Amino acid sequence: MSERIVVDPITRIEGHLRIEAEIKDGKIVDAYSSSTMVRGIEKIVKGRDPRDVWAFVQRTCGVCTTVHALASVRAVEDALEIVIPPNAEMVRNIMAGSLYMHDHVVHFYHLHALDWVDVVNALQADPVKTSELAQSLSNWPKSSPGYFSDIKKRITKFVESGQLGIFANGYWGHPQMKLPAEANLMAVAHYLEALEWQKEIVKVHTIFGGKNPHPNYLVGGMACAINTENPGGLNAERLAMVGKLIEQGKNFVEQVY
Repeated sequence: MSERIVVDPITRIEGHLRIEAEIKDGKIVDAYSSSTMVRGIEKIVKGRDPRDVWAFVQRTCGVCTTVHALASVRAVEDALEIVIPPNAEMVRNIMAGSLYMHDHVVHFYHLHALDWVDVVNALQADPVKTSELAQSLSNWPKSSPGYFSDIKKRITKFVESGQLGIFANGYWGHPQMKLPAEANLMAVAHYLEALEWQKEIVKVHTIFGGKNPHPNYLVGGMACAINTENPGGLNAERLAMVGKLIEQGKNFVEQVY
């Protein structure tokens, strides 16, 4: 006799997905997915000033922020045949590019990695072997035995406290968790690093758009003025900081992610 399991909502994608699975003799024999894609944003913006619509549609998502606003301002500009200044186009492209990095890393580590990374099993890992594994993949400077030993101590405190915080409600110890302990410890370490990493990369949006999530845009250009001599504008110091943030983000993607 088969059994049906329903998971609704799937929270990894903000709760807009339903999964049904038929199980027979411990195996999934059939599965169905369905989703409600209508957000109703179109109804909200109907009749509003087109120049303000970007601010509403951007609220569709706080993770993939920016792109909905950018699509909106571009649509209005195309309709009105507005050609934006080259500097504004470059600023928009930098914001979109930094989001592209941010979105992939956040999705990988923070939205689905814990479905296959066993946090508790990481306590069985040998920090030296974990370091060897990490160093075989890249030359990331943090991949030392001491670093992974410190991460293991942090996880131990989580587990012994009985309050796992962000790691609560996981299927720790499930037989379908296939990764060896050293891979689990490395993945948890990178998960925690990625939390700090995303805090830094979003500063690109705060410099150009004032905040994150949901940075500011403007039909016809951007609200930030580039003036290398003005302490209140996008001066040389802030532009250099953007370059540094992007380089740091790139290094993490290439050597860790």
